[in-house]
Amino acid sequence: MKNKIKAIAQNSFTFPALLLFICILSYGLLSPWMKFFHDEYSILWFYHRANDVTLFFEGNRPFLAYIYEPLLNIFGTNSYLWSIFGVLSRWFHALCLYWLVKEIWPNNQPLAIIASLLCVVYPAFQAQFASMMFSILFFLFSFFLLSLLFTLKALKGGKNRTVLTITSLLLSCVNLITTEYFFTLEILRYVIIWFYYYRNEAQDVYKGFLRKSLPYLLLYLPIIGWRFFQQPDETTYKLLIGAQLSTFSLPNFFDFLKNSIIDIWNVTIGAWIYAFYPRHLLISQSKMVLTITLLLCSFVALLCIFYFGNQKSLKQNTGRDFSSTILFSLCALFAAGIPFWITDLPIGEHYVFSRWTIPFMLGASILLSRLILLANKPRFAFLLTSLLVAVGVGNQVLAANSFRQDWDKQMSYIWQFKWRIPSLQENTTIFSNMLDFHYENSDEISMALNFQYPATKELNIPLFQFYLPERVGTALLPSIQPEIPLAGRRYCRLFQGNSSQSIIIDFQYPSCFKVLDPEIDIHNPNIDPLSKDALFLSNMRLISKNSKQADQKQVENIFGKVPQPDWCYYFEKADIARQFNDWSELNKISIEVAGQELIPRDNREWFPFVEGYAHNDDWDSAVRLSRSINSQSPEYLQMLQVLWSRIDRQSGPSSEKELALKNIEQMINE
Repeated sequence: MKNKIKAIAQNSFTFPALLLFICILSYGLLSPWMKFFHDEYSILWFYHRANDVTLFFEGNRPFLAYIYEPLLNIFGTNSYLWSIFGVLSRWFHALCLYWLVKEIWPNNQPLAIIASLLCVVYPAFQAQFASMMFSILFFLFSFFLLSLLFTLKALKGGKNRTVLTITSLLLSCVNLITTEYFFTLEILRYVIIWFYYYRNEAQDVYKGFLRKSLPYLLLYLPIIGWRFFQQPDETTYKLLIGAQLSTFSLPNFFDFLKNSIIDIWNVTIGAWIYAFYPRHLLISQSKMVLTITLLLCSFVALLCIFYFGNQKSLKQNTGRDFSSTILFSLCALFAAGIPFWITDLPIGEHYVFSRWTIPFMLGASILLSRLILLANKPRFAFLLTSLLVAVGVGNQVLAANSFRQDWDKQMSYIWQFKWRIPSLQENTTIFSNMLDFHYENSDEISMALNFQYPATKELNIPLFQFYLPERVGTALLPSIQPEIPLAGRRYCRLFQGNSSQSIIIDFQYPSCFKVLDPEIDIHNPNIDPLSKDALFLSNMRLISKNSKQADQKQVENIFGKVPQPDWCYYFEKADIARQFNDWSELNKISIEVAGQELIPRDNREWFPFVEGYAHNDDWDSAVRLSRSINSQSPEYLQMLQVLWSRIDRQSGPSSEKELALKNIEQMINE
């Protein structure tokens, strides 16, 4: 039995299977409970609504459209297929790294194994769960690694040398023209060619190096020129080389060097140190999730230890190739950072910046693997590797749960928005405070909302959301004033609005979505000052209760099925009924809410029901509910006073009403 287990562990298929299993645990467990994030909404909108995904990529990596389009034709809005594709992309990327490292250092298999294991759970990158965006990026990274691998195999000769060289050039071209992420990693090809000739030829090293580098240079140098001259059409990021050179000084140079070294520390050893206590991921995680994550980490650690313990080849001498691996990994790290340093983009662990750690994976994984093997004690190396892999898996599972929580929050917002606003006049701007979404900004959440509404004009984005703290004082919105033209930035400038055609909203999860009432919410202590300042712009007439249905099947494919009615569903329906003075409908909703004993998290959400009771001549219930609101949320007293002034103004005279108003006046004066 023991011999059979060892035979399984030493089988050539066991390590790829182990990598795949770790990928599934890290990136696949929670995928059924979340769907799309970030720019994925925009990509899907342009593909399905504009019928042309290339519009999204105009001026922003245009050649990527030719990779996305066939995949969108296959996967469409099926998030499960995209998630599977995402898991496979990480697995294939780790395998390609394994093959490359093993080919460069054929006598050091432990280095290849450890590097690929660390790479597949690399903790500095925690955004894999936006599968549509990053699965393709990892496949492009894999193409680049395969290109390096085929270059090295072509150098070693054989009858397939020409085919390998041509394939390597084609894969390199795909990498160079589609994305700038791995553009400067191309430098590693020349490091590999140099290593090969330096090791294997005592004479004509320079001549051999130049001869074998020439085909790749003839591809690389023209594309470098094309990138510089066409840069505004290829990416939205600005090259700052000219500005950096014009302000060059020794102190500036040392600052640049210091920041580069800090970045490299953060994406290598620092990333793994931080992974032992990822504060931003531990916040809001339940004890059950943490317990399951801990058990999962323990299981992965034992699995890795079991694999290492039965791998005979891993007990070989690991002290060789030190200088070449360190040199290669440092070259890889500095080359990876160039695109981000010359565009002054911050590199960090938070979602927005963690995507820029992807190019560093190659150098970081090889460097850390070599440092682990430095002691030349296999047992220590494999125990430490098992621990790090387990920690990496734990980080990715916690990140997955963070994405799942954000998805739940998004869905609450998007569905409640639609319930409250069945139809909205096109070209309407939605202003709000900063909403608490970790993985979407206002541009991206705007595109998600647009799926709920059909556009009457081709290529017209019906609505757009702006976060006031981000926009006020900028060229887009210099000040909160009427009649300011507004344009939405989704690569194609298809949204054209005006500050006078806007509504002001609020969403403080887990409380319900609210269209702010200028008359009432000007006194709301829980609303931020900028939203209050903008309330005079809000035009409630832009909202219609006659729903314009988008493609419901498409909507459900993207967001899932319509949630079951809860308190927020009834609140949104009650609030729109209040807006249109549909008091009979509000009475029906009140009866349903009372029958189900539903209660809000924010007592402000009772206000439509107070008005409903009053206009349906149930003055006792209106007063009773107002007193309950005041006792539980005394900060809403002024709002209640304004609400009852409106009720008085809009309702006819009666003795019951006069008695109710006296009771409210007494409550206010208490």
